[in-house]
Amino acid sequence: MCVLRDCGVCECETPPDWASEAEWIPKEVVEIETTDDCGHVDDKIITSVDNHVSESWLTTPSDTLFFDGESSTTDNSEVVDEDRAVVVDLRINPERYTGYAGQSADKVWRAVHEDNCFQQNDYDNTDTYCTLETEQRVYNKIISGMHSSISLHIAHSYCLEMDTDHIAQCKTWGPNSTLAYDRVLSHKDRLENLHVVFAVLLRAVQKAGSAITSAVPTDDPFFSESLSEWTNNLQPEITKMVESCPLMFDESSLFSDVISGDIEAKRLELKRRFKHLLDIMQCVGCDRCKLWGTVQTLGIGTALRIILDEEWDNTQPANKLSRQESVALVNTLERFSSALVYTHDLAAKE
Repeated sequence: MCVLRDCGVCECETPPDWASEAEWIPKEVVEIETTDDCGHVDDKIITSVDNHVSESWLTTPSDTLFFDGESSTTDNSEVVDEDRAVVVDLRINPERYTGYAGQSADKVWRAVHEDNCFQQNDYDNTDTYCTLETEQRVYNKIISGMHSSISLHIAHSYCLEMDTDHIAQCKTWGPNSTLAYDRVLSHKDRLENLHVVFAVLLRAVQKAGSAITSAVPTDDPFFSESLSEWTNNLQPEITKMVESCPLMFDESSLFSDVISGDIEAKRLELKRRFKHLLDIMQCVGCDRCKLWGTVQTLGIGTALRIILDEEWDNTQPANKLSRQESVALVNTLERFSSALVYTHDLAAKE
């Protein structure tokens, strides 16, 4: 259960023009009562991944996953419930503390770390070395890093005092450095894994290039300012930073110790794990948590899709990103970038 009403997601009552052309958006939007701050939606929103994600290896069933542009003929209805798809403005649904805890939250994180992550094989009493392969260790680091990022965002925007005059509302928001230390800052491996994911995302954004903006409606004035900001300022600065720094993530090392015939099987297993992770996110009982968990899972999965495709060429139609993938990739990069800043902010407040 969530402690705060802020666990709800504020959906767009009137979807923007671009959404009217998307087949996955319902043509009739059910109106809900809202207040000036967008109100609270009582656990009725299901955050779904677009079933038209371009060639995505996350939205197809685990037994028919493709990475090379082939399409699956299997029904995707298990992933997307079109009757409940909604348009959400991420800017008015920030990732922060909601008080989501208890058996539901415990079950989700247990499924992530025990069922979704690769588990080390049994070894005898004399051997203590890690038996996981390179790509398996990297995958586990990515999942750990995502957990660390989520924890830091919760700690950075935490409810320090409940409102005694209003049920389930927060009176005072602020940083909780104690929580940050307990969950992340006092764990060297979790901090390192946070940097690993940031390096993966940075590498993907660099490699994706113009494919990121290809899904943005350039003829819609609503996007002109943000599109200009990304194209003229943010992306050039990211490129400059990547070029001025040593290669932080080298994807060629992932399958360096794997026989060439087994590489595709290893890739398929990574795809299956991310598909499973998306399924786990649909079990989250807090809509706000589900929203950001899904966005970041899709963002990281999109990043891996880009950097693991040796023949990626953002000028080819088959390698374009869908709107959902572009939004997820950029927002996930921002989430991890902010989390790295929070490590310094929260450490300074201790």
